[in-house]
Amino acid sequence: MTKKRHNIDTIAEVLIDKLTDMERTAKRIETASQKELKIDTSRLEELLDEQKRKEGRVLNDLEALQKKNSTRVPNWVLGVLGGIVLLSFGFMFYAWKKAETYDEATQRALYYEQEYNKLKQ
Repeated sequence: MTKKRHNIDTIAEVLIDKLTDMERTAKRIETASQKELKIDTSRLEELLDEQKRKEGRVLNDLEALQKKNSTRVPNWVLGVLGGIVLLSFGFMFYAWKKAETYDEATQRALYYEQEYNKLKQ
């Protein structure tokens, strides 16, 4: 088996072709790097602004809800206040009835004392 040998001229020709291809690629890279690359991001900025506005509205709604909930009295406090009101009405009714019976009892006591004094004489 003999290896096929290449001629120096063909090797030089292939190397020169490759070198010219590399030079062309280098020129293209240079011209491309000299141009300023501009990307249109206006649509992306619009989308980000819209998202920011939506998030701001959601946050404002949450703050309003939190403010409303912080000023609202809890249900158990309302129950306790209602119980105190009912208890105070009950106590006032009891005291009023007791005062009526007290007046009656004092009048009765006075009557019996007068009758007793009449009997004593």
